[in-house]
Amino acid sequence: MNGAILAVGNELVQGRVFNTNSFLAARELLLHGYEVREILTVPDDLSLIEARLRDFLSRYLFCLVSGGLGPTTDDITNEAVARALGKPLVTNEEMVRRIKERERAQNLPHNPLRLRMAELPEGARLLTNTRAMAGYYLEFEGKLLFCLPGVPQEFEYLLKKKVLPLLEEKLPAGVVVISRLYKIFGLREADINLKLKDLEKMPEVTIGYYPVLPEIHVSVLVKASSKERAEEVFSQIDETIQAAFGPYIFGLEEDLLEAVIGRLLVERKETLAVAESCTGGLIASRITRVPGSSAYFERGVVTYSNEAKKELLGVPEEILATYGAVSEPVALAMAEGVRRLSRTDYGLSVTGIAGPTGGTPEKPVGTVWIGFSCKEATVARCFRFPGDRHLVQDYAAGTALDWLRRYLHYGTLVPGYQFAC
Repeated sequence: MNGAILAVGNELVQGRVFNTNSFLAARELLLHGYEVREILTVPDDLSLIEARLRDFLSRYLFCLVSGGLGPTTDDITNEAVARALGKPLVTNEEMVRRIKERERAQNLPHNPLRLRMAELPEGARLLTNTRAMAGYYLEFEGKLLFCLPGVPQEFEYLLKKKVLPLLEEKLPAGVVVISRLYKIFGLREADINLKLKDLEKMPEVTIGYYPVLPEIHVSVLVKASSKERAEEVFSQIDETIQAAFGPYIFGLEEDLLEAVIGRLLVERKETLAVAESCTGGLIASRITRVPGSSAYFERGVVTYSNEAKKELLGVPEEILATYGAVSEPVALAMAEGVRRLSRTDYGLSVTGIAGPTGGTPEKPVGTVWIGFSCKEATVARCFRFPGDRHLVQDYAAGTALDWLRRYLHYGTLVPGYQFAC
């Protein structure tokens, strides 16, 4: 059951608006057993829209169009559809009634441009029963064409409530789909792929690898002719992935690393404080994005200068003078200092060289020391992170958070990471 998506709008091709509709539609269609073979974005160009519609309908069983259905003069999708199908535009009296009714309900002066939304290709069927919302579908030579508004909220409503049920009724997919997204921290994309490449040979399985640095996301999609077979295959895949990556998997689907940590701290009734230098408060910012983080996050201190490290955390002057701010002794003193001063169960510290300047042959840009302090011990480890300043900061913050997660979940005091020194 292959189809295509055509997104219409100058604002999309000019980069003024993100094309979230195509992303949503492709994901939802896939989860319902329909494969999107092409996604195309075109400007408000009548001939171009017409040509692309003709092409898609000649090769696919269904096509989903978004945008260009509104009342303004640059909304030309209806005309393009009519031309592509060789049909006239006709006035849909039901839509006219709804438009006028909405004007009266909202005490709006009549605007004849709104009636453009009622000029639809012959044979178009409205997707809504009562609402004055643009959106319709046509059946054409055994194919289905859906035209939806570009407004994301309206698009999502019609996609989920109308389009998907109609597709399942008129073009049953005939397959069962199970999908899962695994979120991995601490391994490189190619090394993950190497361990899973044999699974890709299974005909029902599709695996994708997506670097969302510093994380790697692995998507697994299983398509089978029956629910039983899909569940059987997915169970095998899941077992293999869990065995291969275990502690490196920090979450699934929409999980955020900072939220996972928050849940673990709440369960354990424990608290956290952080001391940051090169990350400039990024760790604290991520932690406090999570609602309810005040239950476990006591404080975050940005000690960017040596003076701040001494005054706020009690880092000894002789350590800074002897080893420098980016060093194991300083990371240890920062982590222990912030935990002691805040009287929390855990203390995290980060001190490093984010760049682009400040590196030396002994401590190049990307060198970061991370410290971790708990009742059991205070330890620190050196890392060499890749990328520009922002990416180094992201790696440092993510590694510190994941280190805490590893300890909370597995009791691992010094976890192994591929980017450690």
